[in-house]
Amino acid sequence: MSLWEVAFRSQFAYPFLELSRELPGTPISMWCVWNRELLQVPTRDPAAIRLVERGIRKLGTVVDEYVDAGEGRIFLLKCTCPRYTSIWNIADAHELFEAPPSVFRDGWGYFRLLSLDERRTRELFRDLRSRGPVELLHKRELPLSALPTSVWVHGLFGGLTSRQMDAVLQAHRGGYYSVPRQVKTETIARGLGLSRSTYEEHLRKAENRIMSALVPYLQLFATADRPANANPLAGTPTELPRGTAG
Repeated sequence: MSLWEVAFRSQFAYPFLELSRELPGTPISMWCVWNRELLQVPTRDPAAIRLVERGIRKLGTVVDEYVDAGEGRIFLLKCTCPRYTSIWNIADAHELFEAPPSVFRDGWGYFRLLSLDERRTRELFRDLRSRGPVELLHKRELPLSALPTSVWVHGLFGGLTSRQMDAVLQAHRGGYYSVPRQVKTETIARGLGLSRSTYEEHLRKAENRIMSALVPYLQLFATADRPANANPLAGTPTELPRGTAG
């Protein structure tokens, strides 16, 4: 069995792809997770934002909206896959896995898929060509050990409660993770109608669970392209003590 990463750009009848034609030079990045679609638009231009807002609200039901790091706008939608034929619908029909984000720019959709079957990949491209232009950007074989780094965010966030997720999102939006820090936990807690200790309990539990879930993936990614005994901090090979994570 082989694992292939296939990156390509394509044009087909998909409303978010059409929306990108109206924003020349501005990429719209999309993640589709758990019946939700998260769209990131890296612009603060008022005219562009108004255009995006009108288009997105026409296409889907907005669950949340906020400014991310002062550089763009984030929209969280209910999943639109049941209403429109997305790359997720097409890839799923051919048993390929989408590796987010998808990026829509200047009327093109830029996608990255994972395939375990060359025959399925060829079938996918035949399907896409029947829908519009397709251009292969690159194709490479990956070690099967790379698969856990791509599948998927559920392993990172599936153990969080809704309050813990909200605690992290509110902290990020408020600038708690900025350097220097822009807000105190007491301020965030007050805005949520919680005591500081209750809010901090949700936040710390969320941070601990995310880090515990993330470290195995980080370790796999960090060691994928270098010998196991290489120490990037020291710049010279070193042997870790037995039982110590690299």
